[in-house]
Amino acid sequence: MKKTIAAFLLLQILFSGLLMAQPSESDLLQINQNRISMNSNGMLVLGGWAVSNIAIGTIGMTQTSGNTKYFHQMNAAWNTVNLAIAGFGYNGLRNQSPDMGLSETITEFHNFEKILLFNAGLDVGYMAIGAYLWERGIRTDSDRLRGYGQSMILQGAFLFVFDGILYFMSRAESSRLIESLNSVQFTGSALSVTFNF
Repeated sequence: MKKTIAAFLLLQILFSGLLMAQPSESDLLQINQNRISMNSNGMLVLGGWAVSNIAIGTIGMTQTSGNTKYFHQMNAAWNTVNLAIAGFGYNGLRNQSPDMGLSETITEFHNFEKILLFNAGLDVGYMAIGAYLWERGIRTDSDRLRGYGQSMILQGAFLFVFDGILYFMSRAESSRLIESLNSVQFTGSALSVTFNF
């Protein structure tokens, strides 16, 4: 009888530790609301950058000449794509429910962070292509290539910083969520819960 009671108490302690280790539904809802809000604000920043580049670029290419004209032209053209991405991204986030389970939440964080890292790699590529175009424009005395190259360097640099900031903000949020699960370990054949006193 004493062994049964001891086993029962041990299971109760382990089970209560497992419950304490997982975020509650209200915590998870708040985490997802924060994630959606952070990503929505990111899309608003990208949209604002795009609108300002389209406006300044459109005016600039009609008021200037030489490589500056092509710099503004590429800024305006490039940011029509950024505006579309920001619009679709923002709309998708507005329609996303924050009511998700733990697994879905972790997956959302993970997928978003992978996309941001992939985009950061593309951003470096944009800057490299821009540097190549700029250098080629100098060699061939092409205002168009110089202007386009300068624009691609600027746009790639902005996007690199933008993606980097969003990545580290998302990583900080997802790390807090993952840390709350560190006290629970499942090896496939054993479940262990660690208590820190």
